[in-house]
Amino acid sequence: MARRIALILALLLAPASAQTVRVKLHGQARPAALELEDYVAAVIAGEAGGFKSMEALMAMAVTARTFARANLGRHRAQGYDLCETTHCQDLRLSAVNARHRAAAEATSGIILWYAGRPARVFYTEHCGGHTENAAHVWTTRSLPYLRGVKDDFCLSAGRHNWKTSYSLAQLAEVLSLPSVDSIGIARRGDTGRVRSLLINGRPVNAENFYLRLGRAFGWDRFRSTFFSLELRGQQVHFSGWGRGHGVGLCQTGADQRGLAGHDSTQILAAYFPGTKPGISAQDIHWLSSKTARIDILAAPSTPAAPLTAAAERALARAEQITGLKSQTRPEIRAYPGLDVFRDATGEPGFVAAATRGRVIHLQSVARLISENRLEAVLTHEMLHVLIAGRATLPRWFHEGLVLELERPNAVPPAPLAPTTEMDLLRPRSEPRLRAAYSNAQAAVAALFKKHGRAAVIGWLSTGLPASLSR
Repeated sequence: MARRIALILALLLAPASAQTVRVKLHGQARPAALELEDYVAAVIAGEAGGFKSMEALMAMAVTARTFARANLGRHRAQGYDLCETTHCQDLRLSAVNARHRAAAEATSGIILWYAGRPARVFYTEHCGGHTENAAHVWTTRSLPYLRGVKDDFCLSAGRHNWKTSYSLAQLAEVLSLPSVDSIGIARRGDTGRVRSLLINGRPVNAENFYLRLGRAFGWDRFRSTFFSLELRGQQVHFSGWGRGHGVGLCQTGADQRGLAGHDSTQILAAYFPGTKPGISAQDIHWLSSKTARIDILAAPSTPAAPLTAAAERALARAEQITGLKSQTRPEIRAYPGLDVFRDATGEPGFVAAATRGRVIHLQSVARLISENRLEAVLTHEMLHVLIAGRATLPRWFHEGLVLELERPNAVPPAPLAPTTEMDLLRPRSEPRLRAAYSNAQAAVAALFKKHGRAAVIGWLSTGLPASLSR
C-alpha cells in the first residue's frame, strides 16, 4: 500500500491549487480563501458593476488582479491578505454575474508589469478630465507610470460636477482646531487639483483635508481635490468636479474608451504608460490551436502533437470518472518554463499545473513528457474543470475529492488534519504539499465511507454541511 500511495502522489504532485487570496469578509469570523479569478470577478462586481464596455471590464480585471498580486499580504498582521472594503478593493461576491466572470476569465493570469515586477496600480471613479500624479497624493509612490495624463474620454461622459458646503465650526472640529477664521487655496498642481490650502494663515495638505472631510461626513459630499471654494459668512462653499483621488485608471474614461472601440490593452496603456500587460516581464508569442473540444495556447517550443492527444484523452477520462459532461471548452495554457509559469500564476516552483475556472495553466510540457506525467497531470486538472464553478468549498475538499474520484481507495480513511487546508492554499515545501494531498484524500475517503459517494458529490452544489465547514 505504501508503494502505491507513493506512486500516486508522485504522479499527482504536479497539479496544485490555483492561487488563492485570503479575504476578511463582513460577518465571518475566519477569512475566506478565494480563488484569485473568483476574487477578481467579485472586485469587478464591486468596483465596476456599472460598466457598459466589455473591454473596459477586462482592463479593470487586469488592474484588480495586479493590485491583488502587488498587495498580497497587506493585512498579514491580521491573519489575511486583503479586506473586502475600499481600503483594499470593494468586493461584492453576491453581485457577480456572467459578464464579470467572463472578464476575469478572458484575462486570466494577466497582470501589469514594470521593470520585471508587478506594477503598483490604482484606479479612480472619475478623474475630472486629468488623472493625478501619484507622488502628489502619496509622496512615497513617485512612479513613472503613475503620472497624470489628460483624459478627454472621461470628460465626454460629463464633468461630474459637485457642490457642498460646511460651516467654519464643522471644519474646525474636523481639523481639530479651536476655530477656522480664514480659508483659501494656496497651491494647485500641474493637473489642476488643489495641493494645499491656507487655513488661519497656515498651509494644510489638500489630500489630508479631503480624507478628513470624507471620513467625517461621508464620501458622497466632498468628492475630490479638484475644487474651488468661496467663503460666505460662516459657510464655506465648495464647487468641484471628478470623484476620487484621481490616480491611475479613470473608470469613467476607461468605459468611454471601450465604448469608442479601444481594446483592453489600449485602455491600460493610456492610464499606465510604460507598463506591459502579460503573464511575465518577457513576451510569450502564443500559438493558438483547437481540438474538437479543447482550446490550446502554447509557447512555440511546446511539443504540440503530444499535448493535443494527451488533453483529449484526459478530458474523456475525467468525464468517465465523474459521470459529468463538460459544459464548457477547457483552455490549456502551456508555458515555456518555470519562471514564466511562476510569474503568471503565483504558484511555487515545485508545482506544475494550476486550474482556474476552465483554464489550465501548465509548466513545461516537454518536462512533463520526459517524466511521463503529462496525461496524469492533465486528467487531474480536467477533473477540476468539471467540478469548478459550483458551491464555495474549502480547498481540501476539492483536492481530496478529485484524488479520490481518480484513484479510489488509494489511501485509508482518516480525519482532516488542522494544517491541511493552509498547506494546500500556501504550500511552503514539497513534502508538506505531499502530506496535505494525502490527508485531503483520506478525509474525503472518510466522508465517502460515512455518507456515501453520491451524497458527498452532491455537496459540490449545496456546499458542505455546517458541521464540516472549517
